Amino acid sequence: MGLSRVWIQTLDDGLVRADHVVEVLAHQTAAFSGKPARWLLDVVTSASQGAGTAAAWNLGASHRTLLQTADEPRGAAHRLARMLWELDTKDAAGVVTVRRTTDGVDMDFEAFT
Repeated sequence: MGLSRVWIQTLDDGLVRADHVVEVLAHQTAAFSGKPARWLLDVVTSASQGAGTAAAWNLGASHRTLLQTADEPRGAAHRLARMLWELDTKDAAGVVTVRRTTDGVDMDFEAFT
């Protein structure tokens, strides 16, 4: 994608440049310590990130969470991919925001002026 002027807002108020996204996925976390499982809508970038100790270091893809919800965000990954495709065809510039609604997940685009 040629989306170098489109940014996607993350759950922690960061921004990911859309042309760095190589995957959009919804997945469920595991329940632990009495906390229920949650659904995450993530984008994955082509940049790797590492974690571990000096004895064992693991590299993996960088997942950035856009949304966390108790209910499965059905179709949200597909809708975001389609929105990015549409923005690419328009040579757009601005910020995509993903948010929870009472009906599920919605996405907005705020163009730069």
